[in-house]
Amino acid sequence: MFQSAFAPVAKPIVVLASLAACFAATPAGAHSPGDFTDHLRPRIQQAEVPIVWTLEERMEHYGVPGVAVAIIGDGEIIHAAGYGVLQAGGDTPVDADTVFSAGSVSKVASATLALRLVEAGHLDLDEDVLARLSSWTLPAERDVASGTAVPLRAILSHTAGFNLHGFTDFQPGDRLPDVIDTLNGTAPTGDDPLAREAPSGLAYRYSGGGYTLAQLLMTDVMQQTYPDLAARHLFQPLGLSRSSFANPLPDNFDNIARAHNAQGEAVALPRGYEAMPEMAASGLWVSARDLGTLVAELINSYRGEGQALSQPMAVSMMTRIAPSEHGLGPRLDGSGAGFIFHHGGANNSYRAWIEGHLASGDGLVILTNGTQGRALIDEIRNAVTDTMDWEMNRPVLAPQIALDPVELDAFAGVYAVDPAFPASVRQQMRGWIFESDLEIRVVDGQLQAGRAGGDRFSPLIPLAPNRFAMPDFRQTVGHAEFEFHRNALGETLGFTFHLSNAQSHYLRQ
Repeated sequence: MFQSAFAPVAKPIVVLASLAACFAATPAGAHSPGDFTDHLRPRIQQAEVPIVWTLEERMEHYGVPGVAVAIIGDGEIIHAAGYGVLQAGGDTPVDADTVFSAGSVSKVASATLALRLVEAGHLDLDEDVLARLSSWTLPAERDVASGTAVPLRAILSHTAGFNLHGFTDFQPGDRLPDVIDTLNGTAPTGDDPLAREAPSGLAYRYSGGGYTLAQLLMTDVMQQTYPDLAARHLFQPLGLSRSSFANPLPDNFDNIARAHNAQGEAVALPRGYEAMPEMAASGLWVSARDLGTLVAELINSYRGEGQALSQPMAVSMMTRIAPSEHGLGPRLDGSGAGFIFHHGGANNSYRAWIEGHLASGDGLVILTNGTQGRALIDEIRNAVTDTMDWEMNRPVLAPQIALDPVELDAFAGVYAVDPAFPASVRQQMRGWIFESDLEIRVVDGQLQAGRAGGDRFSPLIPLAPNRFAMPDFRQTVGHAEFEFHRNALGETLGFTFHLSNAQSHYLRQ
C-alpha cells in the first residue's frame, strides 16, 4: 500500500526496558543537544519494549553517509554539527557548513524572498501574477480559468490550481532547461508543461510549477537572475554565506555533500551531485548552520524580534490558507504551545527537513545525502525531541490490547472516500492514494490496510479498541491513524483517516 510513502519497519538494534531510562540519571533540561545521537527511535513504540538506536547505526542501516543537524532553542542556534562523510568511501567529514541539496525546503526560502520583495514594495500578494509577467504567457488552452486572476498568495499556498508537483533532476553533463523550458515542458525538460487545472483559491494542489512561475515573476520584476536576486535580497541580509540557488554550483564552491542512492552508493559521478534548475521550487543548496539561521529568523520574526520579515508579514506567512495545509510557504500544524511550521525536501539523492516551534522558539534542521534519508530524519527528530524535552512529537505508546477476532472482522471491508466530506478539512489528503478505495483485512489476528485490489498491505497497531496507528506511513509530523465508526447494531459504517492536522472520511461499501 502507498508504495512511495511506506518503508519496511526496521529491525531493532537495541531494546531497552524503558524509553525513560535513557534520561533517568540526569535532570530534565540538563542534557547537551548533541546527546540525541544515542537516542534515535521510531515514532510508535510498543509500551513494553521501546526501541533505541544510535545515529551511526541508523546511518549505516539506511545507507546515508552524511548528516548535518542544527537545533534551535529560544530563537537561537544552540547546536550545529555534521556527522559522517561527504562521500561514501572517503574520509572528509561533514560539518555544520557542508552544503546539501534542500529539495522542496527551497520553497520556504523562496517564499521568504517573495515576502521580502512584497514588503519592499516590488510585489503585491494579491495582484494577478499572470498580468504582471513580461517574459511568458500561460496559453489559454492550458488554463481552465482563463481571464481570472492568479494571486501570488495563492501560488505560495499551493491553491493557485497549477499542476507540476515536482521535477526531474539532471545528471552531470546534461543540458539544463531554463525557466521558460520548464514552464512549457520543452526539451531538455522531461516534465509536463505548466497548466492551471482549477480556478485559484478553490483547491489544494502542491505545485512546484507554481513556484517556478513565482520565480519568473521575481526575476521579471527585479531584472536579475534568481541566484543573484536571492543572494542580494535574502542571503546577504541574513548573513547566509553558505547558501546558493546556482545549479550546478560554481567550481570553487567546496565542502559539498555528495549524492547517494538507496544502497548508499555514490551517484551522479564524476561531479558527485545532480543539478536542480527549477531553483525556487527545489534548487537551494544550503548548510545546516545557514538553514538553522533562516528558521530561527522566521521564528523570531513571528515573535516580533527577527530580521527576515516584519511581524505582520511573518504572521501572514504562518496563517493557513484554506483548503491548503500551507501558509505562505511552510506547512502548519498544531495550536497553542504546539503550533509549528515545517517543510520537507526530497530530490533524487537528498532528503531535508526544517521545523520551527513558534511559541517556544525551538526548531530543528536536518540535512542528509542519501535517498533513504527521510526515514532517518524521522528517527533523528524523535531523538532530538526526547533530548531537548520538547512537548511535541512524544512517542506514541501502543498498549497491548487484546481484541476479539470477531471484533476485528467487523472492521474488514472496502471503503471509499466520502465525497461530502469538506475539502478544507482534508487539506493534503487529496489526490494520490487518498482518492483510492481502501481495503481493511485481517491477517493472523492483525488488521492490515491497503489499496483495494492491491498487493501491498501494511499492519495496523491498536491504540484503542476502534483506533489503529499505521507505523509504515512516513509522516514526519504526527502519525497516521484509522478511527473506525460502529453503531449500536455492531455495523461498521466507515472510518476517519487522521493524518497530522488533516482528516478524510471513508464510507464502507
